[in-house]
Amino acid sequence: MSDSSNFQVYEDVDELYIKYKWSRVAGIALGFFALFWNVFLLVWYGAAWTGGAPALFFLFPLLHVAAGIFIGHQALSMLFNHTEITVSQGQLSIEHRPIRSFKGNKYYPTADIDQFYVTQKTGNKGKKYYEFRCKMVDGKDIKLISNNGMSVEKMKELEEKLERYIGIPDQPVAGEYGRSASIIPNDRKELPRRQRKEDLPEAARFAYSLRPSQKLIIDNETLNVSHVTQFDWMDGNTDKLLQLTDEIEGERLLYLKQNKGIIRAAIEREMNVLETQNISFDVQQVPSKIEINGKLYLLDELTEGKSFLSNIDGPAPAKAWIYQSLDKETYIRITKNERLLSWHEGTPIPLREILPAAYRSLDRTQGYDQEDFV
Repeated sequence: MSDSSNFQVYEDVDELYIKYKWSRVAGIALGFFALFWNVFLLVWYGAAWTGGAPALFFLFPLLHVAAGIFIGHQALSMLFNHTEITVSQGQLSIEHRPIRSFKGNKYYPTADIDQFYVTQKTGNKGKKYYEFRCKMVDGKDIKLISNNGMSVEKMKELEEKLERYIGIPDQPVAGEYGRSASIIPNDRKELPRRQRKEDLPEAARFAYSLRPSQKLIIDNETLNVSHVTQFDWMDGNTDKLLQLTDEIEGERLLYLKQNKGIIRAAIEREMNVLETQNISFDVQQVPSKIEINGKLYLLDELTEGKSFLSNIDGPAPAKAWIYQSLDKETYIRITKNERLLSWHEGTPIPLREILPAAYRSLDRTQGYDQEDFV
């Protein structure tokens, strides 16, 4: 069976599922060796048992027994196993079936993953093989897949699919096969800021780390993140606009605004042309106040920087003006991005009202600790 037929991909808005069947050819060769090895041990122990040999004869080959178990496990895995790679509900899972790995299956929050990459290794006899690895936001480097017969081309394809689906901008990694991270080209694309979870305010960790295809609950309604726009402002703060969809594809907007160590959330709606056409606003002479439907809004903040759209390379210059109502209950956010003005009306909400979709499966009579979700 070809490598392509071994590699199956299923993708929708809720889940990315990839199934890869292990190499059978290598499993057959290793299986014959494992059979020879373990039959020899059985003959040894049978002879020692029937001959009444001392205990030393039973203890001496124990390391060989452990090796036989390991080789046999590897052979059976190569003959019958497949690997399932799933991204769903903000989690990457890598599971080997039907025979589990000695190290068990692997599960990682997607918000903790900084980059996927492929590296080339050299075995004891000089044979080259490849590993599929990831670098975490906290700096850890983790091996995800190795020695299952997956070609380097399929590993690179896997890297591209995972990074695209999760929303991770691709960049070189030291030691990455086929790329050099030591020389940074002058035209290297600019990447959005990445923040470690431990650097975020505790109450904001879940909301601020949301990515496309993840789910959350607001007002007891399950919503899917379909798109993320990130604003990296020159003052060092980073805001995010999340486009959310409900079960019937209705749209909602969630804006997360950073002020150093504080993250605030608001539900927004995009204002239409009829609402804004009579508002006196000029980007060259920005007014200190605007009036909408008899309600007065005062200029509260002016900032500029760059915006990054999920799954789109490169930043775009951005400016934003925020007008606050006198009662602090609503605000107007005007954003200029690539010569286009967009108007949004926002209503602040407490961060505690933004819950993981997994919250539905918890016993609400027992309450919950937000640390369970970060």
